Amino acid sequence: MSYKIIEIPTDAREDTEQLGSKPKFWVLLDDKRWLFKESRPDTGEDWAEKVAAEVARAVGIRAATVELAEYDGRRGCVSMNFVDVKGGQALVHGNEVLATRFTGYDKGKVFGQSDHTLENIEAAMRGLFSSDQADGVLTELASYLVLDALIGNTDRHHENWGLLLHVYSESPELVLTVAPSFDHASSLGRELRDEKRLRFIAEKRISSYVNKGRGGVFRSPDEPHGENPLRLVQLAARAYPSFFEPALTRVRSLSHEHVLQIIGSLPDERASPAAKKFAAAMIFTAQASLAEILR
Repeated sequence: MSYKIIEIPTDAREDTEQLGSKPKFWVLLDDKRWLFKESRPDTGEDWAEKVAAEVARAVGIRAATVELAEYDGRRGCVSMNFVDVKGGQALVHGNEVLATRFTGYDKGKVFGQSDHTLENIEAAMRGLFSSDQADGVLTELASYLVLDALIGNTDRHHENWGLLLHVYSESPELVLTVAPSFDHASSLGRELRDEKRLRFIAEKRISSYVNKGRGGVFRSPDEPHGENPLRLVQLAARAYPSFFEPALTRVRSLSHEHVLQIIGSLPDERASPAAKKFAAAMIFTAQASLAEILR
């Protein structure tokens, strides 16, 4: 059965979200707030976001709930708001976290921010949490990087992860937890045309595509580009094995049948057969490489 496509009433729109380059805005559906994100022309950003959310759920990684959607004839998806503002929660993005911990960290530099490194992220978490808490936080953040590697998400810049700040009226204490993973549209070959997808498949060059993409996390401040998501996990899992092993173990157990069911549930009007075949091949290729880490 295909995933539903939510038709958003024009009067459901609330406001415009400033973060990001794509048109997006909040809508109210059944008393819940969702962020509508319009897909750019000739891309599969809508279905890539949906598949990423379902894959995350399949391997036990917390991620925002996503549904396919359409607004006033505009194709996109909606992501459910996971911040309970009325309950005293606020989202603190990664750039804000790092800027409070490191003098001179340029939080306004979204792309090419070479100080956005695993080392700095770890140091920031250890500065905010007790030792045991930090280990749990870092394990969860590591699972998001494993998800990126599995789906080829190249957009994990420092505004695409964060912490939830909980302010309780009955207590002066501030509590921080990890926010669910979100914003996975730059994945699964969503930018490719079908002829190129089929060429990659026919020439057995899926691995070259998977290993070519540049991500938003840097190996070191001296690097000119962010590290490839798969390569980042391959390196980081050896440096921080206890953080990465839980998610890697679950990814290794993900069946091909489950992946094909997730991708096969995309409506044909949203994803072509070539797009579905290429997305599945990407996941299988990355999964095999990730499984090698545990050997």
